[in-house]
Formats: sequence, structure tokens, C-alpha cells
Amino acid sequence: MSPPPRRLAACARRAVGGETGGAGLLLAAAVVALAWANSTWSDSYRSLWSTTASISIADWHLSMSLGHWVNDGLMALFFFVVGLEVRREFSIGALTTPRRAALPVLAALGGLVVPAALYLLLSPVDANGAWGVVIGTDTAVMLGVLAVVGPRLATQLRVFLLTLTVIDDIVAVGVIGVFYSGSLDPVGLVLVAALASIIAAMSRRGVWTVAPYLVVGVALWLATLQAGLHASIAGMLGGLLVAAHRPRTEVVRSAADRFRAFREAPGVDVGRSAHRELVRAVSVNERMQRRLHPWANLLVVPLFVLANAGIDLRGGVLADALTSRLTWAITIALVVGKLAGILGATWAGVRTRLTGLPSGVTLGEVAGGAALSGIGFTVSLLVAGLAFTDPVDHDRAVVGILLAAVIATAAGWLAFRLAPGQPGQAGQPAPAGATRPDEPARSPVRAAR
Repeated sequence: MSPPPRRLAACARRAVGGETGGAGLLLAAAVVALAWANSTWSDSYRSLWSTTASISIADWHLSMSLGHWVNDGLMALFFFVVGLEVRREFSIGALTTPRRAALPVLAALGGLVVPAALYLLLSPVDANGAWGVVIGTDTAVMLGVLAVVGPRLATQLRVFLLTLTVIDDIVAVGVIGVFYSGSLDPVGLVLVAALASIIAAMSRRGVWTVAPYLVVGVALWLATLQAGLHASIAGMLGGLLVAAHRPRTEVVRSAADRFRAFREAPGVDVGRSAHRELVRAVSVNERMQRRLHPWANLLVVPLFVLANAGIDLRGGVLADALTSRLTWAITIALVVGKLAGILGATWAGVRTRLTGLPSGVTLGEVAGGAALSGIGFTVSLLVAGLAFTDPVDHDRAVVGILLAAVIATAAGWLAFRLAPGQPGQAGQPAPAGATRPDEPARSPVRAAR
């Protein structure tokens, strides 16, 4: 029988039911947060997330509010899974060759630069520093919405959007680390570099058990906090350093030999040896993704949304936000900027013959995916919490992010309805190494990203 945490994760996967279920869970968390924050129990919502929780071991002490434990603690796990997925894409996935990566890289750059430029053009001068709010895409919600409003079979389009958000994830975390971290501690930075080197060395030497990576990963997270960097850096960096590879022939052959030996002479020691060889055949990167992905996307991200989406819209707050230049700068940058940036860069790449569209995908379908990329949600909420110290501006930003998600969903649905071509045209077989349609959402983002 599998351990209780693994059984619980499997039950969660079955109960939530894939991408649409994961997106629905995030939507439910946002609705609960807004309803709670605007109810007669709104004080309990604020007091819950401001409650202090501490860990003490001898003279060592770490104390943060529950909101910070979610944002700076649990979200590190989310970004660790994102980092694992990014490394896999570069090692054996859709980013292994320049030709396969050219179009999504170009589209991602357009989807980063245009929204940021549009935000800077439209936002109040005193809020220009918050441009990072509009560069991210919530992959989990975007994929869930794509499954509902997109083509019936959208394998190639889904792979394209997933690959695009890989670059999006890397840049978003880099922006958080460079522009939204606190003052830096040199000793902490040295510790971060040392611990990162240990993870890289373990991966290079082929350490195949999960526990050492998790132990050093927790130490890396603590060092990141000491260094003054945001926790997302620890997660992404740790994940990127864990190599992914296809099953090695010699290891698979060894596992087969052990299983034959077990069949001929069943015994505890031979069975354990066969199991160990079978586990070794799959890279530690993919095994950690398998174990951690449900917890990150189905627990961590909904908790994050629950802790950050609850703003009190009473007392004229909503009316103020809807008439605020900041709110509409964020909404327009996400909805229009993502659509124009991704679609424009894709069209330019195809027009100049620098690259080509994936087999069976039309520009109209790219437009639908680009429109859905305006769903910033998780990453946008995270950056908004870091960028805005004024509660009024923060509430305006959250309203803009939520409004953009609604409009982007409607725009994506309309784009897919108007897209030329027959339904299901995007459902051609994915190229070797690309994400399979039966795999869980990578992102993240994937819940999000």
C-alpha cells in the first residue's frame, strides 16, 4: 500500500479531474476569498492571514505571518516544480533544439515586452515600478480555460502555449528577484551559491534519490530568505539545477534482469533490488514532478489565491478601482498587450520565415491562445503584493488582475469562434519529446504557473 501522502495526492488528482478541475479550484478559491473578505466575517479573513506562526530550534527562530508563510514559503514549492518543468523542457522537451524553440521564444518575448510597455504608457507615474504585474501568465488557469473554450483537439496549440509559458516563468521569476527583492545580505548570497552548487553537483553525479534534493532545497530556501531574495528564486533555481533525462538503456536492462530474478526466486531483498532499479530508470526530475505537482497546483496555488484575492470591495473601493487609471492600465496591458505581443511576434516570425507555425495550428488559434495568456492571476497577484505598499493601490491592482482574467477569457472564446479552419485542426500528433495530452498541466503556472 502506498504511503498516505501519496494516496492523498492521487485522490486529489482524481477528485479535481485534470486541467479544467484545477482551474475551477483556483476560481473557487478566488470566489471564497472575495466572499469572505466582503462578508460580516471580513475581520476574521484579515486576522487569519496576519496571524504569526513560528518555528524554533534551540536558538534558531523563524517567524512570519500565515500570509507570508504562503507567499514566501509554500510558493517556493510551486516555483520549484516550475523549475523542474523548465529544466525538463530544455533537456528532453520542446526546447531541446533552436528550431523547435524559435517560435515560442519569439512569441514569449512579444508577450513580455508589449504588455510591460503598454503598462508604462498607461499607468500613473508613481506606479510605473509595478510593470512586473502584467508580464506573467497563470498557466494552470489558462490551460483549464483552453480546455473549455478552445478547439476540441488542441495538442499542438497546447504544446506551443506550454512552451511559451516556460520562458514566461523564467523571466517572471527573474524580474521578481531583481526588481522586487529586499536589501541583499552578502553572507546569504554566498550560502545561496554554495547550496546551489551542491544541488548541481548531486545532479551531475547522478544522485537518484529524492530526499537529498529536498533537504538541500529547504536549506537553499532558508539561505534565500537570509540573503534578502524572494523565495521564488530559491524554488526556480533549485528546480532548474535538477537534470532530466530519458531512461538509460543499461539501467532499464538492469531493472528487467532484477525483475526476472524476482520472478524466478521471489524474496524481499530481490524485490527491493528490482524496485530500486526500476525507480533509478526514471530521472529524479520527473519523479519529483510526479510527487510534488499535485501538492503545488491543487493545494499551494489555491491557498495562495485564497490568501491574496480577498479584497474588501465595500465602501466605494470597487467604484474607486473601476475609475482608477492604475486598474485599467493593468487590465489593458494584460488583455491587449498579451494578445498583441504574442500574436504580433508570431506573425512576424512566420512572415519573415524565421520560423513556422506548429503543424495544424492557425494564426487564428494562436490569437485565441494569446488572448487567454492575459489571465495573469497567480504571478500577477504575487508581484502586486510585492510592488504595492499602499493598500489602496494594491486593491486597485487586484481588481485590474481579476477583471483582466474575465475579459481575457471572453476574448479567447471569441477568437476561437472566429478562427478560420475546422474544429480540431490543432490536434495533430505532438512532436517527439513534447508534452503529451494526457500529462498533467505543467505550469503552473502551472497554476498556476
